[in-house]
Amino acid sequence: MRRTAKALKHVALAGATLALLGACSAEDPVTTSSMAVQGLYSAALSDNGSASLIGSIQHGGSYWENNPSRRVYNWNHAAGEATPLISVDIDPSGDFAATGSARTMVLWSTVTGQSLGFWNTPGDVKTLKLTRNGDFALVGMDDQTARYFDVKNGGIRQTLRTGAIVRSVDVTPDGRYGVTGDDLYQVILWDLTTGEAKHRWQLDNNIATVTLSGDGAYVFAAAQLGDAKVWSTLTGAEVSQIDTGKLQSRNVTISQAVFSNNNRNLLLGQQNRRVNLVNVMTGEVTQSWDMHLKDTMRPTGAAVIALAFGAGNTYYAIGSNGYLNVFQ
Repeated sequence: MRRTAKALKHVALAGATLALLGACSAEDPVTTSSMAVQGLYSAALSDNGSASLIGSIQHGGSYWENNPSRRVYNWNHAAGEATPLISVDIDPSGDFAATGSARTMVLWSTVTGQSLGFWNTPGDVKTLKLTRNGDFALVGMDDQTARYFDVKNGGIRQTLRTGAIVRSVDVTPDGRYGVTGDDLYQVILWDLTTGEAKHRWQLDNNIATVTLSGDGAYVFAAAQLGDAKVWSTLTGAEVSQIDTGKLQSRNVTISQAVFSNNNRNLLLGQQNRRVNLVNVMTGEVTQSWDMHLKDTMRPTGAAVIALAFGAGNTYYAIGSNGYLNVFQ
């Protein structure tokens, strides 16, 4: 009996070890393409992953088609310069894009490549997101506010005061709701019609990223080296918590997130090049990938700075090292 019990114990331990190893394993991208030589300040993917917008360290802004990968337009805020673009976005329709530098913002047509408007901002731009058709932009700034700009007609519709630098924002395609994440560890859901805070949640560090589901039903947010959670926008209740490594030697930071169209899954990107597909309701990781590195023989890294769900079981990620990754 003792030998049998001991043998069963060894089998159980071996099974647990294999399960742990399986949970930690990650697949490689099926294809990669380089968009910049020296890395990126910022990047965005269209909702279906068919196009990219990047802010390169060396060459400024550019708009790309992804299948196959080719540069279509070069976009900068002044002739003859490579503008350091802090934040960029492609609207949900895919026909418009925005680029933000320190105190300027430009709206572009992805169809013609032409600039459609240029604005000065009252604070340094940290992050921005467009509504459908580029009508409005929610812009997080270092002046402790997020401003809701009427991009096409000019003017500011709402000034959302958070009391801290706003690091991350998102907005529903219809412009009904916005969400901000700031350096007071706050995640705030805003009614952009009235400018009032609908819900407030607290995490355990500065907020690294926030995102809304397309229908506005859910909010996801992650803190730097800290908590990551999903909440219901209807009730404010917590739906799930994502494991960021509290049971391991150190936490990881989730740097980007996007909901699937049916709200069943989250695509999460980390600062350590890992991309995870996660079940929204359970927080369980169902698939993992690692982004391409330029030189695996050197201690180089790549943070995930843009994500998208493609057609079928195809997923897109852009790393800070300037590579577009396609996963399946």
